[in-house]
Amino acid sequence: MGRIKLIKMKYVSYIMIQSVVYGIGNPLTKLAYESITPFWLLTFRFSIALLIFLLFGGKRLIAQLRTAKFSQYFPASLCTALAYITCNLALNLTSATNVGFLMSLPVIFAPLLAIIILHQKYDFRYLPLQIIIIIGLYLLCSNEGEFTLNKGDIFALITAIALSGALVFGKKSLESLDAVTISATQAGVTAFMSLICALVFDDFSVVPNIAPEAWRVVIYLAVTCTCIAYVLQNLALVHLSSSTVSMLQCTQPILTAVCSFIILRETMSFRGRLGGLIIIGSILITNLLETNEKKGQATKTGDEFTAALK
Repeated sequence: MGRIKLIKMKYVSYIMIQSVVYGIGNPLTKLAYESITPFWLLTFRFSIALLIFLLFGGKRLIAQLRTAKFSQYFPASLCTALAYITCNLALNLTSATNVGFLMSLPVIFAPLLAIIILHQKYDFRYLPLQIIIIIGLYLLCSNEGEFTLNKGDIFALITAIALSGALVFGKKSLESLDAVTISATQAGVTAFMSLICALVFDDFSVVPNIAPEAWRVVIYLAVTCTCIAYVLQNLALVHLSSSTVSMLQCTQPILTAVCSFIILRETMSFRGRLGGLIIIGSILITNLLETNEKKGQATKTGDEFTAALK
């Protein structure tokens, strides 16, 4: 039983690491926008990430894609591309803290999409906790009760829905492809779509004037928030449900809020700090429930095996 719990905690830690690098990446992205547009940032970020994937695992990646069906990897990649395009537009139009809140709504959308796409049954035991998390997220990001949906917030809401699709379709893709291949295809599709958007909506004259600080942010986003974070998430999805992963990712707005205060001086109210505590408490309770459930299933299986031997 201890080994099962240890394995679970290992993959839980993967999502926590992902939340840390995203928490730092969101406010850094806003700083980069002083000299680079969202679409060019995305183009360079995901092109660099794709090159890294090809450099370290190109042969295996190409071999897997040759035998894979288009439907096995494209839906997750398309959802990822949509999520990052809308997320970066949101960061350019609203506060990083609000984006962190709305990006965490997959905790609600992912279980609903899993019912439709993966034909999973919804576990109503987690509904109260999901509602409590939403309340916590609202408190975290509301400024003394003021919370309105502007244009940037709407883009962030679309991001949440797309991220839910990426989680659910990603779990389905992992039945036939490994985590690195899925991560690479997600980076490739996002880079291609971002380039098209940059050529259509942005001016190329921006590129020669990109500041060195912005290039450093692009490299950080490509290496940590794309290559490392994607692989960690896809590895975790092999052993954790998409609903659990989306629940754990609710720690991201807390880290975003902390990093936004340090980097951008975005302040957190008492309500925000209270919301953060509510989120952490709900996640801990959820993981405790899942751990106890798996222990019960393992005990039941062991009892049935013992009975069969008798």
